Amino acid sequence: MPPARYIDPPEGAKFITSGGSGLIYSSPSNPTQVYKICSHDPESMQNIEREKLIYQNMMSVGQHPNIVKCVKVINNGVVLERAHYGDLRDYYQKGGMATLAERIKWCRDLVRAVDYVHALHIRHADICGKNILLDANRNIKLCDFAGSAFCGSPPTVSAEIGFAHPNRDHNRRATVIAELHALGSTMYEILTTKRPFAPEQEPAIIAQWLYNGIYPSVDHLPLGDVIMACWKGKYPCILQVEHAIQDEIDWHVSHLGVDSGLLHGKKGPNRSLAGVEFTRGTTENKRMERWSYYGTKFM
Repeated sequence: MPPARYIDPPEGAKFITSGGSGLIYSSPSNPTQVYKICSHDPESMQNIEREKLIYQNMMSVGQHPNIVKCVKVINNGVVLERAHYGDLRDYYQKGGMATLAERIKWCRDLVRAVDYVHALHIRHADICGKNILLDANRNIKLCDFAGSAFCGSPPTVSAEIGFAHPNRDHNRRATVIAELHALGSTMYEILTTKRPFAPEQEPAIIAQWLYNGIYPSVDHLPLGDVIMACWKGKYPCILQVEHAIQDEIDWHVSHLGVDSGLLHGKKGPNRSLAGVEFTRGTTENKRMERWSYYGTKFM
């Protein structure tokens, strides 16, 4: 694969940010688009070439609504749709709000996006809040495929601590098990607004906790059972995670009768599912305690 040739961004484009995989510039002619181009670094060139191939593959079969749209592939990068709210982690850190209904919908939509890329023989390899964008319509978009695994080629990036699987071989190969683990941590981040482990915590300590199977408690968290099953690698494929989430949503609607228009993608009142208790077999008193708790925490 020949490396991309570095060229300057289009005249009039303004620098926005940089990352390990490339540089982001605003489009000088369209405020709804950005340019993602490689830097002089050879690794950046290689990763951007990988991302170009991945987007070309997606464009050939039809792009997914929960993956940031590639407008076109250019010589030294890609032109992408611009996300109004930026990445979800930054959105939360700046005080951004979301109802629990939105957060559960984002979890389900993220799972659908990951299932789509897996069907195209792509493994993202770095699923986390900083690689999820939020558009003007408050839909999430999985982004950054520079360095992802593709058609048998191993990834050149790896998941961050707390999202990476404790088994290094799984991470190195970006296996389904590794993707599930990162997905569980990302759903935790979506629902709680925080990463599973504090970023200031010593990485070696986090790695040891994960190796020993020690994870944050999700007993009182909506979709907690699904998150823990992702961490423990109990699903055979990503599609089963979507089924599990949808099953929890349907159970909640049938038992508590709360409007589900937002979660099912139908028009209707945008009611928060704050306080939803999804775990079967709990008492009604416990369910109401959680209703009150999440009504305070997640609104």
